[in-house]
Amino acid sequence: MTLRKLRLAMLCALVLSQPYAMAGFPKALGYLGWWQPQSWRSAPLEQFDRLLFFDLKVDSDGNITERHGWPEEWADLRNATQESRTPLDLTLTLFDPNDFNRLFASFDNTQRLINEAASLVEQPGVAGLQLDFEIYGVVRPQVIENFRTFLRLLSVRLQRMTPPRNLSVFFPVGAETALYDSNSLALVDQVVLQGYDVHWRDSKTAGPVAPLGGDDAWTWEKMTAHGESLGVSTDKLFLGFPLFGYEWPVNGRALRSATQAKGSATSFAPIAAESIGEMKFSVQERVRQYGAAHDPISGSSHYQFRRIDGQYVEGWFEDWWALGRKIDFLTDKHLGGIAFFLLGYDAGQLVDFFMQRRGGNASRDPSVQTQKRGPVLPSTQ
Repeated sequence: MTLRKLRLAMLCALVLSQPYAMAGFPKALGYLGWWQPQSWRSAPLEQFDRLLFFDLKVDSDGNITERHGWPEEWADLRNATQESRTPLDLTLTLFDPNDFNRLFASFDNTQRLINEAASLVEQPGVAGLQLDFEIYGVVRPQVIENFRTFLRLLSVRLQRMTPPRNLSVFFPVGAETALYDSNSLALVDQVVLQGYDVHWRDSKTAGPVAPLGGDDAWTWEKMTAHGESLGVSTDKLFLGFPLFGYEWPVNGRALRSATQAKGSATSFAPIAAESIGEMKFSVQERVRQYGAAHDPISGSSHYQFRRIDGQYVEGWFEDWWALGRKIDFLTDKHLGGIAFFLLGYDAGQLVDFFMQRRGGNASRDPSVQTQKRGPVLPSTQ
């Protein structure tokens, strides 16, 4: 064999031995929550394609309020992302329909928001913005048109900067009003489909938080098809992946039972003591005590148990097995990637599994880590 052929053979062997490390493997976005102030310190910052600081709130006058200490209290984070050369975007949030209507009904308020947003990305260490405007209510048609004009003006403003700044949107599912159309989505660099909360705290029945497939109103398959129907190229579509779950008190042991009260959020792994939040339990604690099972239809996992007072409880979550299936889906569909919400909720375990898959050498066995023993329904002692 000639030297040239030997080198070619070695190169082919290297390519075949690292299938996930090659171009085309889904990218990784990670949300950093202000209420998890230390989570970023143990995260592999350099392995993320982008990080998103969550969140800075927008009010009805176009002011950016409740900045949660940004930027003064986050100097270490900004320095770390600059050192790792990981782009850091700021997430602007607005959830109230009345505030949304008032804001985009006013030219002055809209212009104020554009100016404030532009000033944010001029700060050292800020690479772009994400708009997370989740409006589950009625919005007047003229207001929607004004919002799309705002998006176009903001995009132009960011693109004219040196260097140009990134602009992405979080795309909620199931909203009463469609804020975006194909023309407005063409203006942004990434579209993060919600991906989770198909079942949430107030759901009438228990069920998967982020189903891949099945008959639920929304699944990853249906969300992706919806994004594509709006003309978004697949490489711009990202799916939100929850590093949390929900559990509900339910009326019996049948899977997907009717809920009897509001559910509780659960972190995948025990979270740091200094974290701010209402999560009292972790999925891993529940699974160690009660076991768990995989649902092949939704591609999600669940556990069930009965409390000492007789109350049945049902919880749903995403684990290594579920993440593996979703990675395969993202890869098969040639989608842009995954957006982990929220770093720290998994103690880095699921994120690490994704990064190991991308490197072609997964270090964890999902069946072992999930401690799958099948669903059990004991009473607590």
